[in-house]
Amino acid sequence: MAKQTKKKFEAEAFRARIMALRGLWDTDWSDWEADWLDSQARRPAGYIQSDKERVILNQLVASAKGFEGYNGFTVQELFAMANRYLKDLDEASEEFIIALSARLPKVLRVRQINQLARICRINEDIGVDEAVEEVLREVRGQDDGSEEWSKVA
Repeated sequence: MAKQTKKKFEAEAFRARIMALRGLWDTDWSDWEADWLDSQARRPAGYIQSDKERVILNQLVASAKGFEGYNGFTVQELFAMANRYLKDLDEASEEFIIALSARLPKVLRVRQINQLARICRINEDIGVDEAVEEVLREVRGQDDGSEEWSKVA
């Protein structure tokens, strides 16, 4: 009976995290990630997720982590750096900077801050932010094996 209750609790926590991630307004989900979240949200209540599904959820939770800066530089300072060299960037990087600059966000998701830092690093010595690197390792699929996934985002 206790094992069944734990499984039910885990299933409910998993579903709550899915719903929380779907409710984030400023994400950079790929089409596959957005589709996966939607498909998980359509699962029936009490659905017991697989280990692979838990790993994917952990990666998406890590992807959703927001950062106000990178290695001591605020997001605004990084935008200013990137904008100084805007015409030196490739088309995709230029579009990325223009799109984000239009919103003037103070917080960026981990992949966004990493991309912005990569762009800045072309012309500026901004170093490496270990907190961002740690989250990126989680995003890239290193499952720590803990039950941390059961905490609601």
